[in-house]
Parts: sequence; C-alpha cells; structure tokens
Amino acid sequence: MNKFARIVRKHRAALLALSVAASNAMAQSTDPFEAALTEATSKVTEYAGALVGLAAVGVVFMIAIKYVKKIRGAA
Repeated sequence: MNKFARIVRKHRAALLALSVAASNAMAQSTDPFEAALTEATSKVTEYAGALVGLAAVGVVFMIAIKYVKKIRGAA
C-alpha cells in the first residue's frame, strides 16, 4: 500500500471536514456574474425613465415636422 493512501485513510475525517468547509465558503461567496447582473439591472432601471422621455420627445418632434411640412411655404 502506498504512503499517500495510508495518509488519506488516517486523516479521512479531517479531509472531509476541510472539503465541506471549503465548498461552503465557495458557495456563500458573491458570484461575479450575479453581481454584474444586479449592477446592469439597476443601471437599466435608472436610465429607463430618461430613455422613455427621449423617445416621447422624438415622436413629438416627428409629428411636428409632419405638420410643419403641410404649411404652405414652410418646406
């Protein structure tokens, strides 16, 4: 039997506890993808109102241009 197998068998409980603790620590850490998704969602929420307002201004401008072109001599 090789030396590594004896060490593992002798300290099996300690290695198991260490691996469980490490996996719990990794599972509880903040996921970078989740953090990026949260940041992007908050930015979209912040800028949504401004983009809707800009779209409304654009629509009003296009409608105004349509009616100004109908006025004789304006085009």
